Order: sequence, then structure tokens, then C-alpha cells
Amino acid sequence: MASSPDRLAESSSWGRYGLALLATTLAFALQSFLWQWLAPSPYLLFLSAVLLAAWLGGYGPGALSTAFSLLLIHFFFHQGSAPPSASHHALSSALFTGVAALMTGVCARARSTFQEAQRARASSLANGHVLSVTLRSIGDAVLTTDSNGLIRFINPVACYFTGWREPEAIGQPLSRILQLLDPVSREPLPLLSVPQEEARPIQLGRQALLLSKNGAELPIEHTDAPITDSEGRPLGTVIVFRDISSRFREDHERAQLLAREHDAHLEAESQRERLETLFMQAPVAICLSRGPEHVVELVNPLGQTLVGEHLAIGRSVRETTSGLDPNLLQLLDEVYRKGQPVVGHEVPVRADFSGSGQQEVKYFDLTVQPWRGVDGETLGTMALCAEVTEEVLARREVEALAQDLQKALQIRDDFLSVASHELKTPLTSLQLQLQLLWRSLPETDAEGNPHPARKRIEATRRPAERLHQLVNNLLDVSRIRAGRLALERETVDFAALLQDVVTRAEADAAGAGCRLVLQAESPVVGRWDRLRLEQVVTNLLSNALKYGAAHPVELSVVQEGSCARLTVRDHGIGVAPENQARIFQRFERAVSERHYGGFGLGLWIVKQIVESLGGDIRVESLLGQGSTFTVTLPVEPPPSGRSPASGSFPTV
Repeated sequence: MASSPDRLAESSSWGRYGLALLATTLAFALQSFLWQWLAPSPYLLFLSAVLLAAWLGGYGPGALSTAFSLLLIHFFFHQGSAPPSASHHALSSALFTGVAALMTGVCARARSTFQEAQRARASSLANGHVLSVTLRSIGDAVLTTDSNGLIRFINPVACYFTGWREPEAIGQPLSRILQLLDPVSREPLPLLSVPQEEARPIQLGRQALLLSKNGAELPIEHTDAPITDSEGRPLGTVIVFRDISSRFREDHERAQLLAREHDAHLEAESQRERLETLFMQAPVAICLSRGPEHVVELVNPLGQTLVGEHLAIGRSVRETTSGLDPNLLQLLDEVYRKGQPVVGHEVPVRADFSGSGQQEVKYFDLTVQPWRGVDGETLGTMALCAEVTEEVLARREVEALAQDLQKALQIRDDFLSVASHELKTPLTSLQLQLQLLWRSLPETDAEGNPHPARKRIEATRRPAERLHQLVNNLLDVSRIRAGRLALERETVDFAALLQDVVTRAEADAAGAGCRLVLQAESPVVGRWDRLRLEQVVTNLLSNALKYGAAHPVELSVVQEGSCARLTVRDHGIGVAPENQARIFQRFERAVSERHYGGFGLGLWIVKQIVESLGGDIRVESLLGQGSTFTVTLPVEPPPSGRSPASGSFPTV
């Protein structure tokens, strides 16, 4: 069975011959119709049919049309003609045949040439389409220019890299689309040019930075080559380039790695020099020895002179340290044998350190550890030794002084305790007598004026109360230091207690020219030691009256959740920030003793009591703007019954 192309060619051949017969038949019909007008020349229309058949079909259809035309002319238009007319028709037929053959040959060749041109054009278009599709599909960027340097083709990759769309780029100068920079100097590179006499690609593999339309820079590798016709005439240039960002980054990273390696080498060399300098100038003795005989490998100057004679590099420690304590040599042997480091603090060493033949004892902080190789094998020992003889002797002297000071403090505390007890009894009796005497006197004299004796007694009672307070403070100091100050917790209304203390202090406040402002409207109930809580409020209020004279003093107590907050604020001289922590220490004051009396115990006692109740106290103050003391206490005691800061305050 014939293939499809063969059948197509066969049907096309039959069609051309049929077309020739059809054209001849049409010519015959027209000749018959127009015979009365075309009788002298019956060949004209048939020549047209032959010409059409030859042009459309070639030699075969042209010959068929010629033969068929001769038959039709002979049988239909020459029958019955006279002999001269017959000879004339024979000559006309021969002439017709020659002209038809000539026309058939010319048309056939013209048709063949036209078909070849058509096939060449179709092949060229097909090849151009394939090339265009190929160039648009490859991963490299491709663009071409004409001989004037104008863009004629640009593929999608080149559009993506340059930032130009294809319709915008076509017809633009190459210098506008392809802007290249030198990767090192960042100077613009000259446009690529191809000499006409060059017949090979040039400038292959050159690297550059492509500046896109939006200003982005892309590292590329580009190639360009001339486009010429068959006769070598230049038609333009084809330029191919590809993105080398990854390679560019790799080269950049490699350069950075080499730079870092170089810097690391320099740093290692510098580090080695620093280590050598530190080793030689170290304030401790360092000795590195190898093997069981402890042959000296490295030793710094301090290590060479520490034992009274020079350690020699390359010699055993046993040979170069005559008179050294044998315990140290045993220590080196033990570290080398067991591979375990040994650390000694203030190790006494008896040896002839001065070289005078007299042994003496010195103290050293000693560290001996094994020196291991890369495979973990013990190669030797490394000893670091720092003499601390002076520090040991100085510490022992300080410890002796501290013991003496502790004894002196104990004697002082015992004296204060005894003196407080001895003073408290007559002071209590004196206060009782003054109170009885004050109550026994009438309020007014015979003239109705305030009794002068009551005024004198009142003036005497206030110093006595202050003296009594000082004695109580001294007694509290002794109890606190001895751990004998117990807390007796009970249910207390803090607001009522504050009101009571303020009422009792109104006379002192009036004497100091201070107006007391109290804010304690709602009850604040908790479990505290009433007497100690009253002592806290009294000490803080007395402190405010002393340092805030002639200014109002504000007191308030509120409950905030599970805590009560007491605030005492004055508008007096204030406390400098650097002294605010110091004023809570024992016997510490932030003012001159010449202008303000007292022992500096009040705030310390307050802090101890507050912390024993599980709370805290803080102060906020500026010089000349007064002080605000804030005490925060839990309404319930801690689960353990005491705060961490009140180890000397047992709870009863």
C-alpha cells in the first residue's frame, strides 16, 4: 500500500493533468462560442490554455494541453477547409505546436524556479522559527544587533537580566540596553565591537557587572561574535551572556576565606608572641617538665629563681633543686603516674630558698596537672606556683586583730546591756515620780493661770522620755546582737495603733513646729508584735520631727493585697542619694552630730524589726526636699514564722 506522501504526490499529479484538460476544454468552449468572431485565429484561446496548464502543471500538463488543443482544432475547426486552407492550417498547427512547446518550457522552468524559491523561503522561515524558539528557550541571555548597533532580537532571559521588555528593547541602541561595569574598578566598560576583518568570536568569557534598567547590578560572563552573510559582509553582532552570581559569590567567599585564613595566621602568630610574653612575664612560677624524671622543657624567669637556684632547661628537676622539700618531688611523681591534677592552697614548703644553708618555711598556692599529648598520653607535668607567704602572714595578723575586735565589741555590748539595765530602773522610777507629781498638782493656780510647776514638770518629762528612749535603743541593740529580742505576735489594727502614736506625739510635734497629717481611715488588721510595731512608728515619726522641723509631717497606712504599707513623709533637709543605704546601718548618721543629737541607732533598729516581721523598708529622698520612708509588712507571718533576714528574732 502506498504511503501517504506517495498518494499525495500521485493525486497532485493527476490533478495537474486534469487541470490541463479542464483548461483546454474551457478554451474549446470559449472558441466555439466566439467562433464567428475568432474564425481566422482559432489558436489564441488554446495557447492561453497551454500557458495556464504549463504554469500550473509543468511540462506534462503543458504537452497534454497542446496535444488536446491540436485534436480539438483539427476535428472541430479545420474540417471542410479547402486544400490551400488545409495546408495553411497545417502550417498554423505546426507553428502552434512550436510556440506551445516553447511556452511550455519557459513556464515549466519559471514554475520550477518559483517553487524552489518558495521551498527555500519556507525552509528559511521554518529554520528561523526553530532558531527563534531555541534562542528563546535556552538558559543564556541572547541579543543581536544590526550593522548600526540597534537591537534586532532579545530573548526572555536577556529581558529579565536587563530589565527591558522586548517591544521596548527592539530598535534601541546597544549602549542603552547593555551597560557594563568593570567588576574591580567599577568603571564603565567600552561597548563590544567586532572588527569587520575578524571572522571568529572574540572577547570570550569576559566578566563584567551588568547594570539593569532598575539600577540593580548583576555579575555576568559575556561572549560576542560577528554576524556575516555568505559573502562575508557584516550584518551585525550576536551577544551571549550568562548569570555568574553563584560563581561570583563563590569567588568572593573564597577570597574572604583566604583573607580570613591570612588574618587567622597573623592572629595566631601574634597570639603565640603574646603567649610567650605572658609566659615569660607571668607573675607566677611556671615549669613544664617531661617524663618520669621531670626533665625541664620550659620554665619562666620567676620559676628559675623561686627555689633559690636556677632550673636548667634539659636537666631533671631532681638534679637542679637540692634542698627542696621531698614532698614536692613526690607530688610531681604522683601527678605523672596517676594523670590527675592536684591543687594546693597555701601549701607550706620548707627549703633553703636563700641559698644560705638555712631552711625556712614559705607558703605557696600550687597547681600541678598532667601535660598530655594529642593522643591523650601523659607526657609530663606542668606546675604553676605562686608564693603567698606575705598574704598568709597578713591574713593571720588580720584574723588576730579581728578576734581582738570581736572581743572588744562583745565587751562593749555587754557594757551597753548592763548599763542599759542599770539606767532603765532609776529612769523608770524618775518618770513615775514626775508623772505622779504632775497629776498631784492642780491645773491652775489661785489666779486661774496654768500652774507653773506643771509646766516645769512637763519640761522635765520630755528629756526624761528621750533619755528613756535612748536607753531602750541601747538595750535593743544588745538584745538584737545577742539574739534575745523575741517577737510576740497578736492581732493588731495598724490604723488604730498609728492614730494612738500620733495622738501621743502631738505635744512633741507642736514643740517642733510640725503639723501632723494622718491618713488612716479604714482598719488595717494583721498579726504583728504590737510593741515592736509601735516602736517602728515612734522611731520614724521622731526622725521626721527631728529633721523636718517647722514643716508638716504626713503619715498614712493602707492595705494593699496581703501587705500593709506605712508611709512617713517629712519636708525637711532630706538625705543625699549616696547616704540613703548608710543611714540604716548601726551607729551611722548622714548629718553633723553638732547640729543633731542621737546615736544613729533608730533607723537600724527599725530595719531589724521590719525585716524580722517579714517586711522591708526603703527611703526616697533628695537634699532639701524632705524624705519619704515606706514600710511594707505582710498581714500574716511567713510560713516559717520568721523572715530570712531575722535569724536573731525568734517568734514566741
